[in-house]
Parts: sequence; structure tokens; C-alpha cells
Amino acid sequence: MIAGLLQYLLLAHAMVVGSVQLLTRDNWHEHITGRHDWFIMFSQQGCPHCKRLEPMWEAMETRLGAAGEGVRVGRVNVSTDNGIALTFDVERFPTLLLLSADGRAYEFQERRRSLPLLSAFATGGYRNQLSSLAVPTTLRPNEPQWWLLLRSLWKPLKQTVIVAFSIAACLAGGIKLLIYACGIRVPEEAAEGEATNKKKAG
Repeated sequence: MIAGLLQYLLLAHAMVVGSVQLLTRDNWHEHITGRHDWFIMFSQQGCPHCKRLEPMWEAMETRLGAAGEGVRVGRVNVSTDNGIALTFDVERFPTLLLLSADGRAYEFQERRRSLPLLSAFATGGYRNQLSSLAVPTTLRPNEPQWWLLLRSLWKPLKQTVIVAFSIAACLAGGIKLLIYACGIRVPEEAAEGEATNKKKAG
């Protein structure tokens, strides 16, 4: 009960303070310098899950700052700075990335999100993850929204086409096998057989 009350107070305080650093293409290299760990939320306008996480993300900054952990908390608005998301191959929202001071990126992958879990991950728990990526030194440029829409549709479309071709190939193979098993001759094979018989008869 006390832990729940503390979390509620932190959320309420964070909603007033609002001190999470907004990271953009213009200030990215000013802040991501390799001197501190950064815990960053990639959010998108109109995303209900991102909206629900925002108060907790503000509370994360308050909690880590008060504890003197040395972890900075930031946010990227992908709707205006999609080049940063493209740089890190971020496609789901919200995505939470920990950029360590030694140049590695770790994704928070737990489905359940709470202040204790997030702060434990940010203050060293990320080191238990087996997978990480090197933090790119340059950012990709922003892309037009229509291109991002096509890009998001391409993967499922590609998978659908592959599945359709696989099904067609399986059906064709099954039909040929059935014809062979039943001893049925297709028209081309029947014509060739008649021509051979005529030659033999002649």
C-alpha cells in the first residue's frame, strides 16, 4: 500500500514538473554524448498506449533524478523526428530504449510496465539482456509520411505474397502427385503417347 501511494505521488509530481528531455535531430548529439546513460521513450502522436505511459515516464525522470542514479530520461516524438526512429529500427510504439554510456542500445521488452520495473532496468538491469545494438553515430534523415506508410505496409504485403506463392506451389505439386497416382494422362502426355504408338505401328 505504501509503495502504491509513493508511486501515485511520484506520478502526480511528475505531471506538474514535466522535466523529461525532448530529443530532436537538432539537439540529439548535444545530449547523447556518451557521458550518461539515457532511457528514451519513442512515442507517436495519436498512440493511446504512448499517452497512458507519459505520466509514468515523467515520474521516471523524477525518481531517477531524486535517487542520483545519473540516468537521463528522454522522449522522441516520432511524428516530427522519424529519422531517429529509423536509425534505431523502431516500428512499435511506445518503444523504450536504454542507451548506455559505453555506446550500446538495450530495449525494455517486458509487457508489464511499472515504475519499479522501469527504474530497475534503467539502473543496471539492462546489463542482464543478452542482445544489444551499437548506438549509431549518425542519424538517418526524416522521411515523408507517405513513404513511412508504404514502408509499414510492405512487410505484411511481402509476407502475404510469399504465403500465396507457397500455397499455390503446394497445390500444384499435390495435383500432379494425384494425377500420377491415379494414372491419369494430361492432354499433352496423351498426345505424345498417341504419336509414339503411330510411329511404332508404322
